Amino acid sequence: MNINFAFRGFEENSDGLKDYVTKKLAKIDKFVSANTVVEVVFQKDKNMKMTEIKLNSNGEEFLASDSDDKEFQTSIDLCIDKLVKQAARSKDKKVDSRRS
Repeated sequence: MNINFAFRGFEENSDGLKDYVTKKLAKIDKFVSANTVVEVVFQKDKNMKMTEIKLNSNGEEFLASDSDDKEFQTSIDLCIDKLVKQAARSKDKKVDSRRS
């Protein structure tokens, strides 16, 4: 899995956020192939912290974004949950179409 990070509104990159996202993306490994490209964008404004995760696997694109006013970890968790649902739904559709 290739993971690209972008930080907007930050003075410097945050290794803690990178490690946290990498650990959480392990939930998606069972739904996507090994040559998956993941783009993670962290945006920090005055009062809002936004996370956007875009996942591209075998031509399929999944997108999740969320914002929180206190910390990035909450928005990361919600984005990962959204991506897991999208990837699982896509995988189920593929399996169901093969069975019929």
